[in-house]
Amino acid sequence: MARDVVVGLLRAVNVGGRKLTSAQLRETAERLGYTDVKTYVNSGNVVLASSVSAAQVADALSAALTAEAGFAVPVITRTAREWHAIVEALPFPDEARDDPSHLVVVTWDGSVSASAQSFDPARYGPERLQWRSHELYAYYPDGQGRSKLTLPILEKAAGRRGTARNWNTALALDALVRERE
Repeated sequence: MARDVVVGLLRAVNVGGRKLTSAQLRETAERLGYTDVKTYVNSGNVVLASSVSAAQVADALSAALTAEAGFAVPVITRTAREWHAIVEALPFPDEARDDPSHLVVVTWDGSVSASAQSFDPARYGPERLQWRSHELYAYYPDGQGRSKLTLPILEKAAGRRGTARNWNTALALDALVRERE
């Protein structure tokens, strides 16, 4: 059976007492039968090979991690092709080159609501947004930690749940995907 490379992004781990180590993530993925498993930094990022769909990986990994951790561990997945498309569609190339730690991609757990396109971030500060159906690119010139434009606000606008990664992490995950293709 063909094996596909999948990127898994855990939502809201290692914040607010919700501790889950990279070793736990890797071991759980391997125990579920995924191969060529590699985690990246301790914020819930995994790249792996699987013979099942990315959606099935999300469901299985979320269920196993939730059972082990004792708290809900939502997982959002993208196929290798989808991850490459995220990187290639970058709407802020100057910011990616000059200030990648302040550039974020939010991956959603489904298609965002049609009204998301009309969301105006100006009332929150100088942030700039570019919406796509399953992702959001956000540039935080003063840093995400100082911004009033938080993930819960963006989730409300999107009508979805999401998880954010800075551009350096997005590129590192893309490199891990390419190593496994």
